[in-house]
Amino acid sequence: MRRVVFIIVAIIGLVLGVPWHKYLVVREITVEGGERIQAETVLQSLPITVGTNWLTADTQAAREALLRLPDVRDALVKKRLWARIEILVREREPLVLARLGQQLFWLDTEGFFYTPARQPFGPVLFEPQTIETPRGIRLAEPFYLVPLRALMAAPGNLLNHITTVRFEGSTMILTIRDGPDVLLHTYDVRGELLRLSRVLSALDGRRLRRIDLRFERLLVVSEQARP
Repeated sequence: MRRVVFIIVAIIGLVLGVPWHKYLVVREITVEGGERIQAETVLQSLPITVGTNWLTADTQAAREALLRLPDVRDALVKKRLWARIEILVREREPLVLARLGQQLFWLDTEGFFYTPARQPFGPVLFEPQTIETPRGIRLAEPFYLVPLRALMAAPGNLLNHITTVRFEGSTMILTIRDGPDVLLHTYDVRGELLRLSRVLSALDGRRLRRIDLRFERLLVVSEQARP
């Protein structure tokens, strides 16, 4: 019995004598999933650093800090064995440029406006209605994301000629560079864009002011006055 007690006391002494504090601090932080956002940006935003107590490291606070980064759509922060912290970042997926006031922003596939842009290229969504949310400014009419996705997948090189996009209720209005304004319904943008390509080819060389595609069996064309 004394021998068993001695062994237990010896084990306890060994455990207490081990400098556990050296092994319970964060030794490594890994970042995965980011393509545009830099790992250094992620690490600088964390309340957890190498040397932080691994047991008390607040992964929820770390996740909330990452969600405040404009380019981050979602984030997962996990504790792993051997005092490691693993971070998985999901970036926002840009859909189209949008003009709010005098500044350009990227609009993502979930309808949030995030990273500012320096100069326009491709179609620009012009002065859409917005709302404030805990995650930032969002498109007030999220159902417009469907026609916008269809627009960004326009056939051929048509997209290169579209400068601005506006919405008025169920109507999408496209402005063609050096060409007409085009009115079409939001519920079948892909089909209307195919129809628009045929119309533009058929009317090539004519000075058009407006093309209205909102009528199924009727095409309304307005020409510019000749000088």
